[in-house]
Amino acid sequence: MTQPELYFISGSPPCWSVMLALEVKGIAYEPRRLDNAKREQKSPEYLKISPRGQVPVLVDDGTTVRETLAVLSYLDAQYAEPPLFGQTPVETARIWQAICECDANLRDTVGEISRPLFRGKGMEIAQQVTDAAEKVRAELDLIETGLSKEAWMAGDNLSAADLILYPVIMQLTRAAAREGEAALELGIHPLARHFPNIDGWCREMEKLPGYDNAFPPHWK
Repeated sequence: MTQPELYFISGSPPCWSVMLALEVKGIAYEPRRLDNAKREQKSPEYLKISPRGQVPVLVDDGTTVRETLAVLSYLDAQYAEPPLFGQTPVETARIWQAICECDANLRDTVGEISRPLFRGKGMEIAQQVTDAAEKVRAELDLIETGLSKEAWMAGDNLSAADLILYPVIMQLTRAAAREGEAALELGIHPLARHFPNIDGWCREMEKLPGYDNAFPPHWK
């Protein structure tokens, strides 16, 4: 049996989530990095694998799986240990709840901050960025409170919720830390000052097996 192949774009939070899952489960795989600058994800060859030209895509022993949560679910069913979606109904519900809350309340709003900051246009649309930051801080406050009671996003064990949320928060903090953005007063960077429990959780994520292998190549 050949190793699974993962098609990804460096720095993409959904791709990072899958790469973390592969490392946590100890699954050897072939990374297939696509160059976003060259729009390789829209090439005719790649569109045969992913008709919408999206990442990540996992190809495993002839099975092609698209969409982040579908890939995580596949990995959890195919490679059982350690479990990412809980072992009891309550654990599973809490994990999915955290994932849904991230996708509904955090991911897109983080994008409203990170996209302009990464492009150096934060001051041009300062009101949009600061409005988004206010919404993000409210969501981070809820996460901060949760992490004051439990070690991980959905309880006492690492789960898919952590793997989904971590790259989103890293995208946010990397953008907020960009030189010249301090004037926006986003109240996010440095994370340790504003959200110490989230910062401590990030430090624990960095201790995961294979963390360095999953880290976005172009961020190193």
